[in-house]
Amino acid sequence: MEGDEDVKALEDKPLQIVKMCSVGLASRIHRTILRNILPRLHKSITKEAKSDTQHKKAAASKYAEDEEILSVPIALAMVKLVQNLPKGALENNIQSILLKVCQFLKSRSKDIRHIARDTLIKISVSLGPKYFHCIMKEMKSSLLKGYQLHVLCYTIHAVLKNLSPVLTVGDLDWSISPLIQTFNEELFGNVADEKEVAGIVGKLMEAKTSKSYDSYEIMAKFVSHHCLTQLVKTMKQILESTKSHKVAAKCQEVLKRISFGLLENQGLTEEALLVFIHGLASETLPALQPKQSEQMDEAAPDPRLQPKSTYLLKPEPPRGGVRPKASGKSNLHILINFGLQTLYMLLKRSRLVSTNITHLQMVDPFVGILTQCITSKYVKISTTSFRCLCWVLKLPLPSLKDHTKTLTNKMFIVLKNYAAAGAAKADNFDLVVACFKAITVMVRDVKDHTIDAGQLQVLLSYCEEDIHDYSRQATAFTLLKAILTRKLNSPEIVEIINKVSKLSITADSSHVRLQSRQVVMQYLLDYPVRKKIKRHLDFFVSQLGYEFETGRESALEMMASMFSNFPQGMIDEYAGFFFVPMSARLINDESVKCRKLTALAIKSLLQKVDGNKRDELFSILLAWLHDSKVSHKRLGAQIAGLFVEVESGKFEHHLADILPIIHQQIEPCLHNDLANEEESVEREHDILLFNMLTLLCKVMRECQLTRNDQYIELMNPIWESIEQHIVHPHLWVRLVSSQLFGLLFSSWEPNKLLIQNSSRKTIVKQSYLEINVHEKLKKLSADFCEQIHSPLLSQELGDQAIKNLVYLSKVIKLTDQESQELARDTQTQCNGDLEHVPKIDKFKTINLRWLIKRMCREAALEASQNQNVTIKRSCVTKWLAAVAVDLGPNLLPQYLSCMLPPLLRTANDISPSADESLKLLAQEALDLTKSIVGIEIFTEIYAIVHKNVSDKKERKKRSKAMEAVSNPEIAARKKMKKNLGKKEAKKRKVTEYRPSKKLKKKKYQDFVIV
Repeated sequence: MEGDEDVKALEDKPLQIVKMCSVGLASRIHRTILRNILPRLHKSITKEAKSDTQHKKAAASKYAEDEEILSVPIALAMVKLVQNLPKGALENNIQSILLKVCQFLKSRSKDIRHIARDTLIKISVSLGPKYFHCIMKEMKSSLLKGYQLHVLCYTIHAVLKNLSPVLTVGDLDWSISPLIQTFNEELFGNVADEKEVAGIVGKLMEAKTSKSYDSYEIMAKFVSHHCLTQLVKTMKQILESTKSHKVAAKCQEVLKRISFGLLENQGLTEEALLVFIHGLASETLPALQPKQSEQMDEAAPDPRLQPKSTYLLKPEPPRGGVRPKASGKSNLHILINFGLQTLYMLLKRSRLVSTNITHLQMVDPFVGILTQCITSKYVKISTTSFRCLCWVLKLPLPSLKDHTKTLTNKMFIVLKNYAAAGAAKADNFDLVVACFKAITVMVRDVKDHTIDAGQLQVLLSYCEEDIHDYSRQATAFTLLKAILTRKLNSPEIVEIINKVSKLSITADSSHVRLQSRQVVMQYLLDYPVRKKIKRHLDFFVSQLGYEFETGRESALEMMASMFSNFPQGMIDEYAGFFFVPMSARLINDESVKCRKLTALAIKSLLQKVDGNKRDELFSILLAWLHDSKVSHKRLGAQIAGLFVEVESGKFEHHLADILPIIHQQIEPCLHNDLANEEESVEREHDILLFNMLTLLCKVMRECQLTRNDQYIELMNPIWESIEQHIVHPHLWVRLVSSQLFGLLFSSWEPNKLLIQNSSRKTIVKQSYLEINVHEKLKKLSADFCEQIHSPLLSQELGDQAIKNLVYLSKVIKLTDQESQELARDTQTQCNGDLEHVPKIDKFKTINLRWLIKRMCREAALEASQNQNVTIKRSCVTKWLAAVAVDLGPNLLPQYLSCMLPPLLRTANDISPSADESLKLLAQEALDLTKSIVGIEIFTEIYAIVHKNVSDKKERKKRSKAMEAVSNPEIAARKKMKKNLGKKEAKKRKVTEYRPSKKLKKKKYQDFVIV
């Protein structure tokens, strides 16, 4: 804090110059640096190297000498030094330093050139953009011929790239001409020809790639608007003079990079760019226009003079034919396309907005230019013009009113010429796609213009054709949506909608099916089809039985969309029409995904209809539940579950109808007599039972039935049936039964359950848990332990069973405490007379120690029989940890000796097949118990348990030794069995790692050791 106060105090004081030395001493230091140090440094970097005097073929090694490599970075230190000297030192010394660094770039050693380039980059960054012109001048004067020109272009790009973060607009204006000259030499001169020679490219790293394209982009990013003409003028001259397609393609790439750079240029406003683009596109920019002498046509011949030739026949053409005259404007379309492409990128990047009046005024003249360009003989110009029109047509421009009709007619001419079958290929394909997009914008966004009936029929015919062409489907659907948005009517629309409806089911692509559904939905919502809508609805309902899964999914998604978008009255009118077929698919469809989508669609329908209509649909559901067919009952149970999810607490007024049906269908007697039936019948009944229990689970969650006295008489027999289904053979039934008891337990706190039970013994109505609490605790504990013991145990079932057993353990703990208090009170009343103390039947009651031992036995059984499976042990470990937390430090020591053995066995398991996550879980449980009871008590009990385990192992070992003496035959058989097991295990490993090796068959197939 004191340091902060000192800093603030220093900031408040005025700046004072601290003199490090006197004026005289400073002058001496300055002279010493200029006269002694700098000359020596110059001498060290200009020292003649051994390689300078050798011929390139006579060099002793291809590697550079260390002395040369180490001398190059001295130049950077010299620049840093002279930068800190008084004014004039830098200007006097920088030229010689740069000259020597550039001389190092002439070296044939790649390492020296690399270190020299890095040094030059650091020098340029240190000096800043102000000295770039000087650096450029020295490089051009040093690197003049041969491979040095490749090094020159490569180095200039590296310097520009590293200077980009500090460059500002206009910094490169002084260097524009030499830069353009250098880059053009690499792209179009002899340097470009050398890049195609494999011998040069293989030996020279700088010749492998051309960096001039990137350099042009960097240059365009920082050029000022005064030099824009100069940047493009050279490209125009090259395009006018060349007849090579290769050179024209390079110019096109350069202009493309210049366009990218101009768009990133922070100093060029949108207005300046639009003026520049307008000049390019209209060929009126003064600097780009040819000279007046070239524009003048040849003077007409004087009729008074004798003509040059009076022959009627033309002279004989030379051999090979007459060569056509080369036009200077044959490549000029590339320049025009560059301007249009720049305009398109400005529009696409939202640099031109409709809210800016200046932008609108400057874009307005482009409407006429674009109108002329869309019918250009150059396809790329037409394509770029259409792309620009897609954005320009969205702007409120005055010129659009005068050119809209002309634009529309020209668009249809382009479609006629290029959209025919087989014509839309290569560049023509891009032109057709761009034309369709422009027509889409014209139809959708230009409200002042409407296409006529003939043009609409033409567009619909193209749409009908293109929706089946995967390469043009996107534009066809977009155009069709635009037509529907404007509500344009034609007899062909109905036919197209029918085809699109079929395509929404039969198309292979999910994107096409989605687009088709959107088109049909837009048509149904926007067009007056009230009388004919039944036919469209019937089509999609009939597709619920389509043979392919994707088609059924699309039909269901379409119906769900209808339920979300149709008005309330229409939904109520056709609710029954949709409800019954969709409900049938909930049972009959083989696809799990389709059944889920069907359930979601039915829920959407139920949410949209009003209460009276929903009650009518519920009456259909009740009819299915009362039907004799099992499949109809299953259907009713699943639909009833959807009603519960939709109505939530409002479903309570249906409980009087649903609960008796549930009780009737889940009675164990109906499902216990199916052992002799066919497997399919038994499976149907199991699924019905599962559906009914799932329905009950949803009802209990939403309607709060567990503590509702109104439904006690209905729920008690239902709970008794559920109790018997806890150990049902089917895994799903076990799981949902366990979940139901979890809901029941969550509504009763253990201590309140016992208090309520003691206070309501005289009341007639008692809930399920209040009747014979002790017997229920024993029965339920045994059943949930049986779930843990079962081989059908899954992770989800195990977690739910453990939650239930945790609750039961809490209740059993309280009953144990009550029993102990009752025993003490009875003993006190009998005054120590043990003959009159009533005995408690241990077989009719349950205690926590028994439950702990039962769970520990399950863990030990799994560890001994199936070491690779860990579900039971993980469940038991979690349960023991939860019980330990509930018991607390006072009661836990009583049961710790029973709880520690399975935890210690798992945590100390050192076998290779031991599961690490299970060991970690057991160790966490041990640490938890240690923290609860304390280290002293835990250590004492741990020692006792460890001693008991050791004694047990010792007794087992002693018994085995005694058996070898008393019963040698049995011992020998056991040993042989063990050895055979090892042998078989070894064979299994060999088969696993070497499948190609064939093992011999067993010689003793029937040899069995008991």
